[in-house]
Amino acid sequence: MRNPLKEIRERLRYLLDRVFAREFSGQLIFFIVLVVLVTLLGMSAVFIGLFDQENLAVEGVPTKIDRGFWDAMWWSLNHVLNLRGFQRMYGASLPIVLYALLLSILGLAVFGVLVSLINNTMRRRIESLRAGETPVWEKGHVLILGWNNKIISILQQLARLSPGARVVILAPEEIQAMENRLRVAGIQNEPITTILRTGVPSNLRELDRVAVDRAASIIILSTDGDDRDSIKTLVLLAGREDWPGTRPTLTCEIAREENYELAMIAARDRVQIISSSRVISKVIVQTIRNPGLADVYHELFSISGNSLHVLEAPELAGRTLGELALGFRDGVPVGVAWEQPVEGGVRLAAGLNPGADYDLLEEEQLVLLAESPQVGFKEPGEEYQCTVARDGGSQPRVPKRLLLIGWNDMVYDILKELDAHALRGTAITVLSGVEPGKARSLIAAKIHYSLKNVELEFRQGDGSDARAYEDVDLAEFESLVLLADDSWGSDDADTHTLRVLLRLSSLPWLEARRPHTTVELLDHANRDLLAGLGVDDVVVSPDIVSAQAAQVSRESILGPIYKELLSAGGVEISLRPAGDYVALDTDCRFDDLTWSAQQKMEIALGLRFSDTGQVLLNPSRESVWRLTGDDRIIVLAQQVYR
Repeated sequence: MRNPLKEIRERLRYLLDRVFAREFSGQLIFFIVLVVLVTLLGMSAVFIGLFDQENLAVEGVPTKIDRGFWDAMWWSLNHVLNLRGFQRMYGASLPIVLYALLLSILGLAVFGVLVSLINNTMRRRIESLRAGETPVWEKGHVLILGWNNKIISILQQLARLSPGARVVILAPEEIQAMENRLRVAGIQNEPITTILRTGVPSNLRELDRVAVDRAASIIILSTDGDDRDSIKTLVLLAGREDWPGTRPTLTCEIAREENYELAMIAARDRVQIISSSRVISKVIVQTIRNPGLADVYHELFSISGNSLHVLEAPELAGRTLGELALGFRDGVPVGVAWEQPVEGGVRLAAGLNPGADYDLLEEEQLVLLAESPQVGFKEPGEEYQCTVARDGGSQPRVPKRLLLIGWNDMVYDILKELDAHALRGTAITVLSGVEPGKARSLIAAKIHYSLKNVELEFRQGDGSDARAYEDVDLAEFESLVLLADDSWGSDDADTHTLRVLLRLSSLPWLEARRPHTTVELLDHANRDLLAGLGVDDVVVSPDIVSAQAAQVSRESILGPIYKELLSAGGVEISLRPAGDYVALDTDCRFDDLTWSAQQKMEIALGLRFSDTGQVLLNPSRESVWRLTGDDRIIVLAQQVYR
């Protein structure tokens, strides 16, 4: 049975919806009806003594017309509309009263329109300010064009490198969404100022709005992994010739490897290009070959700790890098950098590990691994004599059996890099949400040559489901790699990675034999969640790329240095057995490691202790250790390809 009151309420609600749907005409009718109804309600005061003797002396009670209907309506209407001019017309002739009422209502409407205009203008102004539509009047600021998951790490790096910096962000995102993301990450507590603007970075007018002419450095980010806008912005800025002052340092991230070559063409040697896919795949493969290397990169690219710096020291010209390595007590020389003249300007170039007998030229800069650029040089004494050096030649290798769980755009570069380092016959099994036939087609489309050393097997299955491992002999694998998987369409790849690790930890085969496990994460905040799950190395991919972008934007010479460090065929950071360098269980210092590494055309960067897993880069020259066969020496060495 229907409720009559409920039905009445629904009909009234529907009537109001229809009235306001008709905009002005409907709302005007509603206003008139409302005034009439409320006025009639006010006239009912007659029945509660409006014209009683005790109220007749009150100034606000009219009595000159009839002390009845008309006086009651006058009294009620003036209370409803509160029209001052109309109130003073009491007792006038009917035409004058009606005319005064019309003028008063029109005056009320005019006043209402004025209030509405002011209100709307203020509201639009506030919305415009919130939307970031006003021009930016900064100078010498860092300009970030685009938005992705690396933005937080970039801002944290900039806060560390340049406290007090002013950072302007132009991205095709809502201001409120960007503000919320920065607030959750705690950027408001960092010593930088962020200014947000919504817009399209590849639009010249939008760039003028964020003072692109006055920026000290510009970072172009790949928005949501799509390089289309990045390349358009890159073409726009790299081809510009009419900079009013010094050309700002330009850095551009390219997410997809297939776009890297086009980006390099568009850059014209004027922009530092960072291929996030190439960089991360390189780090992951190096970590597979060198267990523990992820911690080295974590410190190298972290907000605190040792990182790469460039030092201008013309007074050291003529000295060899071997002499300099023993003279710096709080830094490790790893290479040289210089400016190379090209058509239309200069190009920055760098060479890492040129050899201990390389003479530093006056026009060259020294590349150092140190906690800060302020390092001290002590004149070395007599030629250093190392009494504990040992000769060995261990090389890192790719495991013969490897299980790769997950699928994303980096899988192609990872497979190419693994093939370059692996011995012939190395078996790689890929478990993901991609159907095997489609996976082979994708590999064939992205890798335009036959992989010579690795044999691929593709399986479709969810790594967090035990059924995916039913017919897989997991005990045969020497190494596990978990990628940030996007093959299942999940918005939170890290959560899926955690579920896979939980599943793997429950399998009985791990109790007998635990392979080396490397995990890719997209958010460093999730790193602590992996404790106790058997993870050996964690690669937080956005942090590595964002650290490069931030550091290169501040010091452009670091661009070719990182390119040399993380490019195929160059040098690489490697972890080698301590017994290849010094006598085991014998007192040694870092100078001993430095001298011994120089004999192998390598540069000693630090140590990794097997008992604690601690990574020690650029250690104190006064420390003394007794190393074991499981300890590792961190060196910068030439890559060896099979």
